[in-house]
Amino acid sequence: MLKILKYSFYDLMRSRWSYVYFLFYLLLGFVLLFLNNDLSKAVITLMNIIIILVPLIATIFGVMYFYNSREFTELLLAQPLRRSSIFLGQYLGVAGSLTLSLVLGLGLPFILYGLFESGVILNFSLLILIGAFLTFIFTGLAFNIAISNENKIKGFGYAVLLWLFMAVIYDGLF
Repeated sequence: MLKILKYSFYDLMRSRWSYVYFLFYLLLGFVLLFLNNDLSKAVITLMNIIIILVPLIATIFGVMYFYNSREFTELLLAQPLRRSSIFLGQYLGVAGSLTLSLVLGLGLPFILYGLFESGVILNFSLLILIGAFLTFIFTGLAFNIAISNENKIKGFGYAVLLWLFMAVIYDGLF
């Protein structure tokens, strides 16, 4: 499982989309801190953005990765490896790379701005923790959708419907 995890993680960290995801959060952090000049307001704004964007990106990226690596997964399934270790390694690789991009992309601007000297460090830590949990949850749901559907269009449709239900409708009810 660790070899599969390492391969998936390094493969995704070399991916262009991981850099785009990292740069998006890096730029967002710098822009929010430049416009607000207050760490607590920036954390509140980021919480609203993370609740919507992280599930969408984790769901779409998880489904996209699973469908694009289908041949590699079939090759691994032909080997004398347990299925659980194959899928767990791929899942942890995808979720870990997305979480690392999120943590570094948001962490660097706030650390450079002086997060450790302010009283907002607990709120920011909670923000990062919630973002990581959302990434792991929605990547798992995306893998479940992709495993259940062989058709890529149906899988992407179900993934978008899941995100729409969880992010928009569920949040709208509360």
